[in-house]
Amino acid sequence: MQLSTDERSTSQMHISMPKGQDYGWGIAGTYLCREAARLPAIDGVTLHCIKGVTLEAYAPEDWNNRNIGYCFFEDNITLLEYTRQAARHWDYIVAGSSWCEYNLRIGGISQTATVLQGIDGDQFYPGPKPAMRDRFIVFSGGKFELRKGQDLVIAAMKIFMQRHDDVVLSCAWHNHWPFSLATMQQSPVITYEHRDLTCHELLSRTLVENGIPLDRVVLHPKLDNSRMRQVYLTSDIGLFPNRCEGGNNMVMCEYMACARPVIASDTTGHGDVIRPEMAFPLSRYHPRYIKHQAEGVWFEPEVEEILALLEYCYTHRSELRRTGMAAAAAMARLTWAESALRFHAIARTVGS
Repeated sequence: MQLSTDERSTSQMHISMPKGQDYGWGIAGTYLCREAARLPAIDGVTLHCIKGVTLEAYAPEDWNNRNIGYCFFEDNITLLEYTRQAARHWDYIVAGSSWCEYNLRIGGISQTATVLQGIDGDQFYPGPKPAMRDRFIVFSGGKFELRKGQDLVIAAMKIFMQRHDDVVLSCAWHNHWPFSLATMQQSPVITYEHRDLTCHELLSRTLVENGIPLDRVVLHPKLDNSRMRQVYLTSDIGLFPNRCEGGNNMVMCEYMACARPVIASDTTGHGDVIRPEMAFPLSRYHPRYIKHQAEGVWFEPEVEEILALLEYCYTHRSELRRTGMAAAAAMARLTWAESALRFHAIARTVGS
């Protein structure tokens, strides 16, 4: 990914990150640049977006006297091929989750810490369900790929929807990247054939071919982040059985900030935010070796447990509001201002 000149921050703490409102790195870059501009100047230090497991800067032309990298990765085996070189290259590497930090330390990187992504509390906050109050709506978000586990959602929801006529699936699964979509061919629980179709057409065909009736699905197009709160509010429960997350999962955390509870995996990056008092955590996993572009060990949830938790939430709806409000309170402490302050503190140390 190349960053254009207008995408590079001119804030007082130099930040080399993309900007945008419809993908994770762009949202993070936009908010961190905004918050960093409110902090005192630190000359000679740049915070960079890191490019995957190779731990390289997205925009090496922005290299400074002192350089801090911010990284998210999922292929934790391949990562180890690059950590020793990265330790010599970077002054400091910040991980997007404690799981990433743990793997960096295993690889020999000692100058590291964890800074979680924030939530915009002015944009994502509790509210009532505005429509379809007579339906039990399950939300699933994140780009459609094997890692994020939408195949597990489809497998569980097929049975759940057969049992309950009032259940609807709400999906925000748009994926810009065909290679990422194609990873779903490795799914052990659904049939997926990668075709030369638009993302919407491909998702629709996949749902139908796996027994999900489209008249009970809301398949959202690619949406700007500012429109996602209304999508979240129309649902009752979120379903995030992700096999691996390098960060705390921005979509899931925004969803919880709207006082909507989640059924979610509590491994890898999710482990920094998922707690029993504010979510319905999955607990049964099988380690799974993954090889696509790179190699890693992920955590495979069980469809049976996902289905059991869906049934529990369906029959214990009085618990959903209480759990959702606990989630919103927890997410209110997860701000971009706090993230920027932590980066600023690290930059002061590195630059001194």
